[in-house]
Amino acid sequence: MRLGPMLRAVACLFACASLPLHAQLFRAYVSGSGLDANPCTLQQPCRLLPAALTAVASGGEIWMLDSANYNTGQVNVTKSVTILAIPGVVGSVVATGGGHAISINTAGVKVALRNLVIAHLTSSQNGVNLLSGSELHVAGCEISGMSVGINASAPNSKVTVENTVLRDLNTGFFADDSVVASLAGVHATGSSAGVMVSDGARVTVANSVVSGNVYGVWVYTATGTGTARAVVEGSSLTGNVIGALAQTAAAGGVAHLSVSRSDVSHNQTSGFQGFEAASATTVMVSDANTVSHNAVGFQFGSGPPLILSRGNNMLTFNYVADVTGGSLTALAAQ
Repeated sequence: MRLGPMLRAVACLFACASLPLHAQLFRAYVSGSGLDANPCTLQQPCRLLPAALTAVASGGEIWMLDSANYNTGQVNVTKSVTILAIPGVVGSVVATGGGHAISINTAGVKVALRNLVIAHLTSSQNGVNLLSGSELHVAGCEISGMSVGINASAPNSKVTVENTVLRDLNTGFFADDSVVASLAGVHATGSSAGVMVSDGARVTVANSVVSGNVYGVWVYTATGTGTARAVVEGSSLTGNVIGALAQTAAAGGVAHLSVSRSDVSHNQTSGFQGFEAASATTVMVSDANTVSHNAVGFQFGSGPPLILSRGNNMLTFNYVADVTGGSLTALAAQ
């Protein structure tokens, strides 16, 4: 049966009424001059990240077009998305109101953050808080002034951090609970702990600078069932109180820290230091490092821990001693 012009118009009216006013966007935009009532397009950008997160499709992108702050409270990311500021722009996200700057707590999501400045405003917790999710990628960001810069605690998640500054925090980067993380080109400075690896996490730090902290790279197991592992390669652990620290706090805990081809220097107490709880395992490995100008190069704490040396480290100008509290164990070439 053929519809007349009037019936076709009525049919179209009902069909079109059932469509959403705005389809979700692969690429949404925010601007300091935008409005949250806008559709978040390039021509009509939104103002704040929550509006853009509503407008963007899962797996899409949110672009910050100009220098501005893009939130007024905790930003809750519940879908896979990339959030980035265009080159030359200061895309700011602040932690305020007792919350995190960016919270990721949805199973399976993959989130990427690029070229952002994440900072403390008033009362705050963490910069990026990953409690649930599949992947987190952080690149070209600066995170400062909060409790933890990047807190990675999503079980079995994968985290990468590249070319990012973590400064003036309680802890720069923290991982636990079976997180697998890779840090490259990171500068962690001015914190109680630059990089902390706890129960269940596996972290690699490469081509990075960890300086001016109380603990540079700290591998710590608090429970008797946890295993924490970290590998540091081609990096500088300098100007901390302790450059590399491995510690178990309960029977059954395991802490492994390997440092290779790195500069471990100018640390106030020691370049390497280890502690081992009763019936726990603390192992440190040093391979082809320059260990110099520390108070002590290698310091054995209680336990004692096992500290393995490949025999190719350069120990020089450590002004108290090269080794105190125990003896290095030779590790033969394989």
